[in-house]
Amino acid sequence: MSTTSKFMERFGQRVRTRDVVRVSPGSPVRLSLSFLHGANTPEAARVLVRRQLPLRTAHAVLTEMVDHGKAFVTVPCVEDLRALKDELSSAGVIAKVHAPRPISVREVRDSTKLSQEAFSVRYGLDLATLRNWEQGRSEPDAAANTLLWTIARNPEAVEKSLDMEDEVAAPST
Repeated sequence: MSTTSKFMERFGQRVRTRDVVRVSPGSPVRLSLSFLHGANTPEAARVLVRRQLPLRTAHAVLTEMVDHGKAFVTVPCVEDLRALKDELSSAGVIAKVHAPRPISVREVRDSTKLSQEAFSVRYGLDLATLRNWEQGRSEPDAAANTLLWTIARNPEAVEKSLDMEDEVAAPST
C-alpha cells in the first residue's frame, strides 16, 4: 500500500492549503491534542495551518494524535485561543493548553518551611535567581515553572531525582 493511500485511508480527503487564509500576528501556544471518534483531521490540519503551522508538521502531529491518542504541538501564531479551541473542537479535536501556569515562588518556598538558602540548595536552584523571582525582578521560565509546580505537588520526588550519588555508574575500563 502506498503512502498516499495510507494517508487517504486514515484521513480521507486531501488537505488543500492554497486557499487557507492565515491569521494575522499572534503568540505561540503549546497544546495537547486528543481526538473524538470520527474527527475531521483534514479540517483540523487546515485550522493549524491557518495559525502558521507548516502542513508537514500538522500532518505529523495529527498522525501522532490518531496513533497514540494524544499529541503535543506548539502552534506558532494564535490570535485568539478560544477561537482556535472552538475551530478544532468542531473538527473533533480537543485542544488543551499544555504549559505550566505561573506560580508564586514565595508561596512554594513558604509551604516547604525552608529559608531561601535552604530551598535553593535542596532543589538545585541558584540563590540569586530565587531571590530575583521572589522580589519580582525576573520570572521563572517554563522549565523553572514546571520544576516549581513539581516541588509544590511532590517535593520528595524532586529531592529524590536530585540525589544521584548512588546511581552514578562506575567508569568503564
